[in-house]
Amino acid sequence: MAQILSVLLYLIMSSVLLAQNIPLDPPLVEEIPVPEATTGPILVLPLSDEGRFMVDQVQAEFIIGELEKAEAGEFSRVILMIDTYGGVVFSAREITEALLRLNIPTTAYVETKAISAGAFIAWACDEIVMEAKTTIGDAQMIIQTAGGMETAPEKAVTVFRSDWKKSSHIKERSFALAQGFFDASVEVLQVGTPDKFDFILRDEYDALPEKERLPIISTVSKKDQLLTLFAEEAEDLKLVTVYESFSAFLKDRNIDESSLNDVAMNTNQKLMRILSMNSWIFLVLTLIGLNGVYVEIKAPGFGIPGFTALVCFTIVFGANYLLGTASGLEMAVFVLGLLFCVAEIFVLPGLGIAGFIGLFLMFGSLILASFPSFGGMPTTDFQWNWLAQLATGLVGSFVGSIVVFVFLLPRVFKLPGAKRAVLLKEFRAEDGYVMDTTHSMLHLVGSQGVTRGELRPVGRIQLEDGSLLDVISQADFIKTNTTVTILAVEGNRILVGPAPSSDMST
Repeated sequence: MAQILSVLLYLIMSSVLLAQNIPLDPPLVEEIPVPEATTGPILVLPLSDEGRFMVDQVQAEFIIGELEKAEAGEFSRVILMIDTYGGVVFSAREITEALLRLNIPTTAYVETKAISAGAFIAWACDEIVMEAKTTIGDAQMIIQTAGGMETAPEKAVTVFRSDWKKSSHIKERSFALAQGFFDASVEVLQVGTPDKFDFILRDEYDALPEKERLPIISTVSKKDQLLTLFAEEAEDLKLVTVYESFSAFLKDRNIDESSLNDVAMNTNQKLMRILSMNSWIFLVLTLIGLNGVYVEIKAPGFGIPGFTALVCFTIVFGANYLLGTASGLEMAVFVLGLLFCVAEIFVLPGLGIAGFIGLFLMFGSLILASFPSFGGMPTTDFQWNWLAQLATGLVGSFVGSIVVFVFLLPRVFKLPGAKRAVLLKEFRAEDGYVMDTTHSMLHLVGSQGVTRGELRPVGRIQLEDGSLLDVISQADFIKTNTTVTILAVEGNRILVGPAPSSDMST
């Protein structure tokens, strides 16, 4: 009799639900699927700030490279140990793309926190595991401007939103819940029953016909507030599984610790990470490099200033090349700009055009070497602000190099210890420095010759008898193949000036 009553009650409830057009068994969240037992070696990768860093291009390259090795090898699972406040969204996108395309099961294990980019990356894993008392969420896309931190414009957010939607679809998670993490303008509701529920945005819920609305259990994320969950809250929402420790997680999954393969960044990657996080290092290197180039151009031969400049710019371009922002094109443009500056000094002095082009090319290459590729010219305020900050820093380095060269270096050379490394400014007779006049050349005063090469102001002239003399022009600059007159012989210096008229063949 009791069974008959149960069947009748079930039929009555079914009829009522059908009459209200509510599906009898909606696809609501019940329990998190239990992953299949893991056998075989497991790759364990760190996604950690290490107390001072963030998700950056160095870390992205490291993780993507290890994921490729894992797929090429015989690893049965990848565990991403997450402890980060976030980082560069472009680098995080590259990591999520690699995770979504990986054919090996992935686990995001939150050790302490998965904030911003950390939550974004965890969402792209097959399962999310959180240690007790950890946190996940607050993934709003922001940009840094001259006025401080600001919410990213819609043109940038739309791509970010699409990435969240793609991860939600592939990993079968609620996109409505995901929006609570990165979009403060939405209100996320939990609807259904405590045992079987789903998530929906308030606007979408209000747009449903009354008879299609499921009961509201709670407001998961209020409007104007970003969603951030501690482990126990996330577990109540059937989003994650919580364990007291990593050892407890391994024990519950029957994973032998000997099967874990922990991989960390090598020394070069750690050094690159330091460089990428401290942009002022690039500015200082640029400042030193510019001074080295200037000194080397002004002084004959190749010495310590030139070598120093070479080392500085090798680090600047090499580091940015490894970070993925520079290419051989930027390096070639920088060298071309340097050649234009050399031409301005030695070939086309006084015109200014070559020097301007050279400086423009050098500045442009340095900016582009630090600027990530957005697939073309900047189009958003965020990209233009980033470009403006790079340009401001570079101009600051250029001004700083002028200050150092004009004001600081002369004072450094006057220090007691530095005087031994430089030539004296004056050689006085009372100190024993005496220079004899070359009497054998006094008869040349009044003679004329033709410049063989430019006098700037030092150079050579050829006399009528074909002999060559090293001379000094009393004018600032005399072009090649110009007739000049020997004006005086002072010591071992032969002074010349432009001839009033020229009747010599050139």
